[in-house]
Amino acid sequence: MSHVHSIPSVSSASTGNLQTACAVTALYLLPFPALNFGVSFTLADVFLVTAVLLNAPQLVRLQPFQVPCLLAVPLFVASTLLDPDSSLVELVQVVYIWGFVVPFGWVAFVGLGMRRIVLIVLASAVTNAVVAIGQGIGYLPELGNQHIINFGGSFSRAAGLSLKCNSLVMGLTPCLMLIPLLLRGRTRLVVLLVLIPGLLAAVSKSVVFAVPGVLWYVWHEPRRRGVAAFLCVLALAWVVQGEGITGVGDLWHHFSDVVTRRLDRIDNSVEERIELIRISLDHAADALILGFGPAGTHVRVSAMTNNTVHVYYLGVLLTGGLPAALLSFTGMGLIVTGLWKHRQRHVCLYVVSHLLALSVMTALLVSFQVLPFVVGGAILAQVSASTVASRESERRGLSFSSPNYAWTPSR
Repeated sequence: MSHVHSIPSVSSASTGNLQTACAVTALYLLPFPALNFGVSFTLADVFLVTAVLLNAPQLVRLQPFQVPCLLAVPLFVASTLLDPDSSLVELVQVVYIWGFVVPFGWVAFVGLGMRRIVLIVLASAVTNAVVAIGQGIGYLPELGNQHIINFGGSFSRAAGLSLKCNSLVMGLTPCLMLIPLLLRGRTRLVVLLVLIPGLLAAVSKSVVFAVPGVLWYVWHEPRRRGVAAFLCVLALAWVVQGEGITGVGDLWHHFSDVVTRRLDRIDNSVEERIELIRISLDHAADALILGFGPAGTHVRVSAMTNNTVHVYYLGVLLTGGLPAALLSFTGMGLIVTGLWKHRQRHVCLYVVSHLLALSVMTALLVSFQVLPFVVGGAILAQVSASTVASRESERRGLSFSSPNYAWTPSR
Protein backbone atom coordinates (compact mmCIF):
# COMPACT_ATOMS: atom_id res chain seq x y z
CA MET A 1 0.00 0.00 0.00
CA SER A 2 2.80 2.40 0.83
CA HIS A 3 4.50 1.62 -2.49
CA VAL A 4 1.36 2.61 -4.38
CA HIS A 5 1.17 5.96 -2.62
CA SER A 6 4.89 6.63 -3.06
CA ILE A 7 4.63 6.71 -6.85
CA PRO A 8 2.69 10.02 -7.05
CA SER A 9 4.98 11.63 -4.48
CA VAL A 10 8.11 10.66 -6.45
CA SER A 11 6.50 11.93 -9.65
CA SER A 12 5.53 15.18 -7.95
CA ALA A 13 9.06 15.64 -6.60
CA SER A 14 10.64 15.05 -10.01
CA THR A 15 8.21 17.52 -11.60
CA GLY A 16 9.07 20.10 -8.94
CA ASN A 17 12.80 19.62 -9.52
CA LEU A 18 12.33 19.97 -13.27
CA GLN A 19 10.26 23.12 -12.79
CA THR A 20 12.93 24.63 -10.54
CA ALA A 21 15.68 23.80 -13.03
CA CYS A 22 13.72 25.39 -15.89
CA ALA A 23 12.92 28.46 -13.79
CA VAL A 24 16.56 28.97 -12.77
CA THR A 25 17.75 28.54 -16.36
CA ALA A 26 15.12 30.92 -17.71
CA LEU A 27 15.89 33.58 -15.10
CA TYR A 28 19.61 33.39 -15.84
CA LEU A 29 19.25 33.45 -19.64
CA LEU A 30 16.43 35.99 -20.07
CA PRO A 31 18.79 39.03 -20.01
CA PHE A 32 20.70 37.43 -22.93
CA PRO A 33 18.50 38.09 -26.01
CA ALA A 34 21.55 37.62 -28.25
CA LEU A 35 21.14 33.87 -27.64
CA ASN A 36 18.16 33.52 -29.97
CA PHE A 37 16.98 31.48 -32.93
CA GLY A 38 17.19 34.38 -35.36
CA VAL A 39 13.88 35.78 -34.09
CA SER A 40 12.74 37.49 -30.89
CA PHE A 41 11.91 34.11 -29.31
CA THR A 42 15.08 33.21 -27.43
CA LEU A 43 16.49 30.13 -25.75
CA ALA A 44 15.38 31.55 -22.39
CA ASP A 45 11.78 31.74 -23.59
CA VAL A 46 11.75 27.97 -24.09
CA PHE A 47 12.64 27.43 -20.44
CA LEU A 48 10.27 30.20 -19.32
CA VAL A 49 7.24 28.65 -21.02
CA THR A 50 8.17 25.22 -19.66
CA ALA A 51 8.60 26.56 -16.11
CA VAL A 52 5.21 28.30 -16.21
CA LEU A 53 3.40 25.21 -17.51
CA LEU A 54 5.06 22.96 -14.92
CA ASN A 55 3.81 25.31 -12.21
CA ALA A 56 0.28 25.39 -13.67
CA PRO A 57 -1.58 25.29 -10.29
CA GLN A 58 -0.33 28.83 -9.64
CA LEU A 59 -2.07 30.07 -12.80
CA VAL A 60 -5.47 30.01 -11.08
CA ARG A 61 -4.23 32.11 -8.13
CA LEU A 62 -4.98 35.51 -9.60
CA GLN A 63 -2.91 38.40 -8.26
CA PRO A 64 -4.25 41.99 -8.19
CA PHE A 65 -1.60 43.27 -10.60
CA GLN A 66 -2.67 40.67 -13.18
CA VAL A 67 -6.20 42.04 -13.58
CA PRO A 68 -5.39 45.26 -15.50
CA CYS A 69 -2.74 43.45 -17.54
CA LEU A 70 -5.24 40.80 -18.62
CA LEU A 71 -7.84 43.45 -19.46
CA ALA A 72 -5.31 45.10 -21.78
CA VAL A 73 -4.61 41.93 -23.80
CA PRO A 74 -7.73 42.09 -26.07
CA LEU A 75 -6.92 45.72 -26.89
CA PHE A 76 -3.35 44.91 -27.93
CA VAL A 77 -4.56 41.96 -30.01
CA ALA A 78 -7.34 43.97 -31.67
CA SER A 79 -4.91 46.78 -32.52
CA THR A 80 -2.56 44.29 -34.16
CA LEU A 81 -5.34 42.51 -36.07
CA LEU A 82 -6.61 45.81 -37.49
CA ASP A 83 -3.11 46.89 -38.52
CA PRO A 84 -2.67 46.27 -42.27
CA ASP A 85 1.12 46.36 -41.89
CA SER A 86 1.24 43.63 -39.23
CA SER A 87 1.79 39.98 -40.06
CA LEU A 88 1.22 36.73 -38.21
CA VAL A 89 4.65 37.11 -36.60
CA GLU A 90 3.71 40.39 -34.92
CA LEU A 91 0.40 38.91 -33.77
CA VAL A 92 2.14 35.92 -32.16
CA GLN A 93 4.66 38.23 -30.48
CA VAL A 94 1.89 40.46 -29.09
CA VAL A 95 -0.03 37.48 -27.72
CA TYR A 96 3.13 35.98 -26.20
CA ILE A 97 4.43 39.15 -24.50
CA TRP A 98 1.20 40.88 -23.46
CA GLY A 99 -0.95 37.78 -23.07
CA PHE A 100 1.53 35.38 -21.46
CA VAL A 101 4.82 36.84 -20.19
CA VAL A 102 3.51 40.05 -18.59
CA PRO A 103 0.49 38.57 -16.74
CA PHE A 104 1.75 35.01 -16.12
CA GLY A 105 5.56 35.05 -16.33
CA TRP A 106 5.85 35.46 -12.55
CA VAL A 107 4.41 31.94 -12.12
CA ALA A 108 7.72 30.48 -13.31
CA PHE A 109 9.73 32.04 -10.46
CA VAL A 110 7.30 32.21 -7.55
CA GLY A 111 8.65 28.97 -6.06
CA LEU A 112 12.33 29.92 -6.10
CA GLY A 113 12.44 32.17 -3.05
CA MET A 114 13.49 35.80 -3.03
CA ARG A 115 17.14 35.28 -2.09
CA ARG A 116 17.69 32.74 -4.83
CA ILE A 117 16.00 35.02 -7.36
CA VAL A 118 18.28 37.90 -6.39
CA LEU A 119 21.40 35.73 -6.64
CA ILE A 120 20.46 34.47 -10.10
CA VAL A 121 19.58 37.95 -11.38
CA LEU A 122 22.91 39.37 -10.16
CA ALA A 123 24.88 36.37 -11.48
CA SER A 124 23.30 36.94 -14.88
CA ALA A 125 24.12 40.66 -14.73
CA VAL A 126 27.76 39.95 -13.84
CA THR A 127 28.04 37.56 -16.79
CA ASN A 128 26.55 40.18 -19.10
CA ALA A 129 28.93 42.84 -17.80
CA VAL A 130 32.02 40.62 -18.20
CA VAL A 131 31.10 39.86 -21.82
CA ALA A 132 30.54 43.57 -22.45
CA ILE A 133 33.95 44.45 -21.04
CA GLY A 134 35.54 41.82 -23.27
CA GLN A 135 33.76 43.20 -26.32
CA GLY A 136 34.66 46.77 -25.42
CA ILE A 137 38.40 46.10 -25.34
CA GLY A 138 38.23 43.87 -28.41
CA TYR A 139 38.70 40.42 -26.88
CA LEU A 140 35.22 39.12 -27.73
CA PRO A 141 33.32 39.41 -31.05
CA GLU A 142 29.70 40.16 -31.84
CA LEU A 143 27.27 37.37 -31.00
CA GLY A 144 24.43 36.38 -33.33
CA ASN A 145 22.55 39.36 -34.73
CA GLN A 146 23.62 41.89 -32.09
CA HIS A 147 25.16 45.21 -33.07
CA ILE A 148 28.47 46.48 -31.65
CA ILE A 149 29.47 50.01 -32.70
CA ASN A 150 33.15 50.32 -33.61
CA PHE A 151 34.62 53.83 -33.73
CA GLY A 152 37.83 52.76 -35.43
CA GLY A 153 39.98 52.55 -32.31
CA SER A 154 40.74 49.78 -29.85
CA PHE A 155 37.55 50.40 -27.87
CA SER A 156 34.04 49.69 -29.16
CA ARG A 157 30.57 50.29 -27.78
CA ALA A 158 29.73 46.88 -26.36
CA ALA A 159 26.37 45.13 -26.16
CA GLY A 160 27.33 42.23 -23.88
CA LEU A 161 24.77 39.47 -24.40
CA SER A 162 22.08 42.02 -25.26
CA LEU A 163 21.14 43.01 -28.79
CA LYS A 164 22.27 46.63 -28.59
CA CYS A 165 24.31 48.90 -26.34
CA ASN A 166 21.28 50.67 -24.87
CA SER A 167 19.66 47.31 -24.09
CA LEU A 168 22.75 46.36 -22.10
CA VAL A 169 22.46 49.50 -19.98
CA MET A 170 18.73 48.88 -19.49
CA GLY A 171 19.45 45.34 -18.30
CA LEU A 172 22.28 46.20 -15.89
CA THR A 173 20.94 49.45 -14.39
CA PRO A 174 18.15 47.98 -12.19
CA CYS A 175 20.44 45.25 -10.84
CA LEU A 176 22.43 47.82 -8.86
CA MET A 177 19.43 48.19 -6.54
CA LEU A 178 19.64 44.51 -5.58
CA ILE A 179 23.31 44.51 -4.51
CA PRO A 180 22.53 45.45 -0.85
CA LEU A 181 20.59 42.17 -0.53
CA LEU A 182 23.84 40.18 -0.81
CA LEU A 183 25.05 39.01 2.58
CA ARG A 184 28.83 39.46 2.31
CA GLY A 185 30.41 42.88 2.00
CA ARG A 186 33.19 41.69 -0.32
CA THR A 187 30.69 40.06 -2.64
CA ARG A 188 28.66 43.27 -2.80
CA LEU A 189 31.74 45.31 -3.65
CA VAL A 190 32.98 42.85 -6.29
CA VAL A 191 29.58 42.79 -8.02
CA LEU A 192 29.52 46.60 -8.08
CA LEU A 193 33.06 46.76 -9.49
CA VAL A 194 32.05 44.42 -12.31
CA LEU A 195 28.73 46.06 -13.16
CA ILE A 196 30.12 49.60 -13.37
CA PRO A 197 32.72 48.80 -16.10
CA GLY A 198 30.06 46.75 -17.87
CA LEU A 199 27.78 49.79 -17.93
CA LEU A 200 30.61 52.06 -19.07
CA ALA A 201 31.50 49.63 -21.87
CA ALA A 202 28.23 50.52 -23.59
CA VAL A 203 29.30 54.21 -23.75
CA SER A 204 25.64 55.19 -23.57
CA LYS A 205 24.07 58.37 -22.29
CA SER A 206 21.52 56.16 -20.52
CA VAL A 207 24.21 55.24 -17.99
CA VAL A 208 23.08 58.30 -16.02
CA PHE A 209 20.16 56.18 -14.77
CA ALA A 210 22.69 53.93 -13.00
CA VAL A 211 23.85 56.72 -10.68
CA PRO A 212 20.91 56.32 -8.23
CA GLY A 213 21.70 52.60 -7.99
CA VAL A 214 25.33 53.26 -7.05
CA LEU A 215 24.27 55.83 -4.45
CA TRP A 216 21.65 53.40 -3.11
CA TYR A 217 24.33 50.73 -2.66
CA VAL A 218 26.76 53.11 -0.94
CA TRP A 219 24.04 54.43 1.38
CA HIS A 220 23.04 50.94 2.53
CA GLU A 221 26.60 49.69 2.92
CA PRO A 222 27.47 49.37 6.65
CA ARG A 223 30.92 50.86 6.01
CA ARG A 224 29.69 53.43 3.52
CA ARG A 225 32.46 55.97 4.13
CA GLY A 226 35.20 53.44 3.56
CA VAL A 227 33.51 52.08 0.44
CA ALA A 228 32.95 55.57 -0.97
CA ALA A 229 36.58 56.48 -0.33
CA PHE A 230 37.75 53.23 -1.92
CA LEU A 231 35.68 53.88 -5.06
CA CYS A 232 37.06 57.41 -5.36
CA VAL A 233 40.66 56.21 -4.93
CA LEU A 234 40.07 53.44 -7.46
CA ALA A 235 38.70 55.88 -10.04
CA LEU A 236 41.60 58.28 -9.44
CA ALA A 237 44.14 55.46 -9.73
CA TRP A 238 42.57 54.39 -13.03
CA VAL A 239 43.02 57.89 -14.46
CA VAL A 240 46.55 58.35 -13.11
CA GLN A 241 47.79 54.92 -14.21
CA GLY A 242 46.02 55.38 -17.51
CA GLU A 243 48.40 58.24 -18.26
CA GLY A 244 51.53 56.37 -17.27
CA ILE A 245 51.17 52.71 -18.22
CA THR A 246 51.26 51.88 -21.92
CA GLY A 247 48.53 49.21 -22.11
CA VAL A 248 46.18 50.87 -19.66
CA GLY A 249 47.02 54.27 -21.11
CA ASP A 250 46.03 53.21 -24.62
CA LEU A 251 42.79 51.74 -23.34
CA TRP A 252 42.00 54.89 -21.36
CA HIS A 253 42.86 57.09 -24.35
CA HIS A 254 40.59 55.20 -26.75
CA PHE A 255 37.77 54.98 -24.21
CA SER A 256 38.01 58.73 -23.59
CA ASP A 257 38.01 59.32 -27.33
CA VAL A 258 34.80 57.31 -27.74
CA VAL A 259 33.16 59.20 -24.86
CA THR A 260 34.21 62.53 -26.41
CA ARG A 261 32.70 61.58 -29.75
CA ARG A 262 29.48 60.58 -28.05
CA LEU A 263 29.34 63.89 -26.17
CA ASP A 264 29.96 65.81 -29.39
CA ARG A 265 26.81 64.24 -30.85
CA ILE A 266 24.65 64.78 -27.80
CA ASP A 267 22.94 67.88 -29.22
CA ASN A 268 21.95 66.06 -32.41
CA SER A 269 20.79 63.06 -30.40
CA VAL A 270 18.61 65.17 -28.12
CA GLU A 271 17.09 67.03 -31.08
CA GLU A 272 16.37 63.75 -32.85
CA ARG A 273 14.66 62.27 -29.79
CA ILE A 274 12.58 65.42 -29.26
CA GLU A 275 11.46 65.28 -32.88
CA LEU A 276 10.51 61.61 -32.49
CA ILE A 277 8.51 62.43 -29.36
CA ARG A 278 6.72 65.27 -31.17
CA ILE A 279 5.76 63.00 -34.08
CA SER A 280 4.61 60.28 -31.67
CA LEU A 281 2.44 62.72 -29.74
CA ASP A 282 0.86 63.89 -32.99
CA HIS A 283 -0.15 60.29 -33.76
CA ALA A 284 -1.26 59.64 -30.16
CA ALA A 285 -4.42 61.67 -30.78
CA ASP A 286 -5.55 58.89 -33.15
CA ALA A 287 -4.89 56.12 -30.61
CA LEU A 288 -7.46 57.05 -27.97
CA ILE A 289 -9.25 53.69 -28.21
CA LEU A 290 -7.08 51.29 -30.24
CA GLY A 291 -3.49 51.62 -31.36
CA PHE A 292 -1.75 51.13 -34.69
CA GLY A 293 -0.12 47.80 -33.86
CA PRO A 294 3.67 47.28 -33.65
CA ALA A 295 4.30 47.40 -37.40
CA GLY A 296 1.89 50.28 -38.00
CA THR A 297 3.53 52.32 -35.24
CA HIS A 298 6.96 51.85 -36.78
CA VAL A 299 5.69 52.80 -40.25
CA ARG A 300 4.06 56.02 -39.03
CA VAL A 301 6.86 57.24 -36.78
CA SER A 302 9.72 56.34 -39.13
CA ALA A 303 8.04 57.77 -42.24
CA MET A 304 9.75 61.15 -41.75
CA THR A 305 12.74 60.32 -39.54
CA ASN A 306 13.84 56.80 -40.59
CA ASN A 307 13.80 55.95 -36.88
CA THR A 308 11.32 54.86 -34.23
CA VAL A 309 10.30 56.45 -30.97
CA HIS A 310 12.82 55.93 -28.14
CA VAL A 311 10.29 56.30 -25.33
CA TYR A 312 8.85 52.98 -24.18
CA TYR A 313 5.65 54.48 -22.82
CA LEU A 314 4.80 56.32 -26.03
CA GLY A 315 5.56 53.17 -27.99
CA VAL A 316 3.13 51.13 -25.89
CA LEU A 317 0.47 53.83 -26.25
CA LEU A 318 0.78 53.93 -30.05
CA THR A 319 0.90 50.15 -30.32
CA GLY A 320 -2.15 49.25 -28.22
CA GLY A 321 -3.99 52.52 -27.70
CA LEU A 322 -4.51 54.72 -24.64
CA PRO A 323 -6.75 52.30 -22.65
CA ALA A 324 -4.34 49.38 -23.16
CA ALA A 325 -1.38 51.53 -22.14
CA LEU A 326 -3.11 52.81 -19.00
CA LEU A 327 -4.14 49.29 -17.98
CA SER A 328 -0.62 47.94 -18.51
CA PHE A 329 1.00 50.78 -16.59
CA THR A 330 -1.55 50.31 -13.80
CA GLY A 331 -0.48 46.68 -13.45
CA MET A 332 3.16 47.75 -13.26
CA GLY A 333 2.25 50.38 -10.69
CA LEU A 334 0.46 47.80 -8.55
CA ILE A 335 3.65 45.74 -8.47
CA VAL A 336 5.65 48.76 -7.30
CA THR A 337 3.16 49.82 -4.63
CA GLY A 338 2.67 46.23 -3.45
CA LEU A 339 6.41 45.69 -2.98
CA TRP A 340 6.75 48.99 -1.11
CA LYS A 341 3.77 48.14 1.09
CA HIS A 342 5.35 44.80 2.03
CA ARG A 343 8.67 46.55 2.83
CA GLN A 344 10.56 45.02 -0.08
CA ARG A 345 12.30 48.33 -0.77
CA HIS A 346 15.28 46.99 -2.73
CA VAL A 347 13.12 44.95 -5.10
CA CYS A 348 10.67 47.84 -5.39
CA LEU A 349 13.42 50.22 -6.48
CA TYR A 350 14.74 47.50 -8.80
CA VAL A 351 11.43 47.76 -10.69
CA VAL A 352 11.33 51.57 -10.42
CA SER A 353 14.87 51.84 -11.78
CA HIS A 354 13.81 49.73 -14.74
CA LEU A 355 10.81 52.01 -15.30
CA LEU A 356 13.20 54.98 -15.47
CA ALA A 357 15.53 53.20 -17.89
CA LEU A 358 12.57 52.41 -20.16
CA SER A 359 11.94 56.13 -20.65
CA VAL A 360 14.73 56.18 -23.26
CA MET A 361 14.09 52.73 -24.75
CA THR A 362 12.09 51.57 -27.74
CA ALA A 363 9.08 49.37 -26.95
CA LEU A 364 10.09 45.89 -28.14
CA LEU A 365 8.14 42.64 -28.22
CA VAL A 366 10.83 40.74 -26.33
CA SER A 367 10.65 39.09 -22.94
CA PHE A 368 13.88 40.53 -21.49
CA GLN A 369 12.39 44.02 -21.59
CA VAL A 370 9.68 43.07 -19.07
CA LEU A 371 11.85 40.81 -16.88
CA PRO A 372 11.92 43.14 -13.82
CA PHE A 373 8.11 43.22 -13.80
CA VAL A 374 8.03 39.42 -13.88
CA VAL A 375 10.59 39.20 -11.07
CA GLY A 376 8.79 41.86 -9.03
CA GLY A 377 5.48 40.06 -9.53
CA ALA A 378 6.94 36.75 -8.36
CA ILE A 379 8.42 38.27 -5.19
CA LEU A 380 5.22 40.22 -4.51
CA ALA A 381 3.18 37.00 -4.80
CA GLN A 382 5.57 35.31 -2.35
CA VAL A 383 5.45 38.00 0.32
CA SER A 384 1.68 38.43 -0.07
CA ALA A 385 1.11 34.71 0.48
CA SER A 386 3.50 34.76 3.45
CA THR A 387 1.66 37.72 5.00
CA VAL A 388 -1.72 36.05 4.58
CA ALA A 389 -0.40 32.81 6.09
CA SER A 390 1.12 34.58 9.10
CA ARG A 391 -2.09 36.51 9.76
CA GLU A 392 -4.11 33.31 9.54
CA SER A 393 -1.71 31.62 11.95
CA GLU A 394 -1.98 34.50 14.42
CA ARG A 395 -5.76 34.46 14.18
CA ARG A 396 -5.89 30.73 14.91
CA GLY A 397 -3.46 31.12 17.79
CA LEU A 398 -5.58 33.83 19.36
CA SER A 399 -8.76 31.81 18.95
CA PHE A 400 -7.22 28.81 20.75
CA SER A 401 -5.53 30.79 23.53
CA SER A 402 -8.33 33.21 24.45
CA PRO A 403 -10.91 31.96 27.02
CA ASN A 404 -14.54 31.73 26.03
CA TYR A 405 -16.30 33.92 28.59
CA ALA A 406 -19.69 33.43 26.96
CA TRP A 407 -20.00 29.99 28.56
CA THR A 408 -18.90 31.00 32.05
CA PRO A 409 -21.66 29.86 34.41
CA SER A 410 -23.33 32.59 36.47
CA ARG A 411 -23.26 32.36 40.26
